[in-house]
Amino acid sequence: FIQMYAASAAANVTLVSNATTALAVPTSVFTVIHHETVDSVTLNTDLLVYASRDGGTNYTAGTLAVETALSGNEQILSATADVSGQPSGVAMKWKIVTANAKSQRIHAISQQWS
Repeated sequence: FIQMYAASAAANVTLVSNATTALAVPTSVFTVIHHETVDSVTLNTDLLVYASRDGGTNYTAGTLAVETALSGNEQILSATADVSGQPSGVAMKWKIVTANAKSQRIHAISQQWS
C-alpha cells in the first residue's frame, strides 16, 4: 500500500525501485512508463529515467520517447539504456527523476532486460 499526498507546488522527485534479480547479467535495459503531464514537460530534461544492474551503485540514462498518446495528457513512454559499461551484476533497478519543478504524474513503470 502506497499513500501519496499532493504538494501545494510542484517539487522535484526521485523514485527508485527495489532490486529485482536477473537470471543472467544483462547488457540492455528497456523501461516503459505510463506518464501524465500537468505542466508542459520536456522529456529527458524535466523527466529522466535511469537503469542499474548493480543494485543502484551505478546508473545509466535512457533516452525517453513517446510510444503512444493516450486520452487527455497521458502517454506511454519508453527508453532503452546500454548498461554493458556498468560493473557486472544482476541486481536490477530503475530510477525516475523529475526536474525543474514541473507537475507530472507517473502511473506505472515496467522494466525488462536482455
